[in-house]
Amino acid sequence: MDARAMNAEMTAKLIGAPGEPPPEGGYALRVVETRGRSTGEPRLVPLAVVARDGERYLVSPVRDRDWVANLLDAPECALLAAGERQDCRAETIDGYEAAQVVATYLAAMSVPWAIKAFPVPQDATPRQILEHLTGMAVFRLTTVDTVDTA
Repeated sequence: MDARAMNAEMTAKLIGAPGEPPPEGGYALRVVETRGRSTGEPRLVPLAVVARDGERYLVSPVRDRDWVANLLDAPECALLAAGERQDCRAETIDGYEAAQVVATYLAAMSVPWAIKAFPVPQDATPRQILEHLTGMAVFRLTTVDTVDTA
């Protein structure tokens, strides 16, 4: 099964699953909706949402993912689960905070291929991660209040 088919299958499963918040120091799989850079059309991707110090984050081991480029171009996004939508804004973070988030993600992750995608070992310290951070992407998610105009 190719990556697109695997993502489509996982997206279909996750979009109908209950949207429990990720546990502190862990992650929860969610469907993240971004806006395509060329078309402006919604793009859906299953991602791990990491919880650390009361905040939520998205992490990518490399910056050349379409969803990363989409968020860099247009930071508005949404988390989708159980028929509900939570509008968010993704803010790029770097430095020690980002390194700590990557360390949290790696410590919580149990999927071997996801761990191997990172240029650091699973038990890397934030200080070790800092050396490789420029090739990664870390976003802090903030909830956007939507106004009902009806």
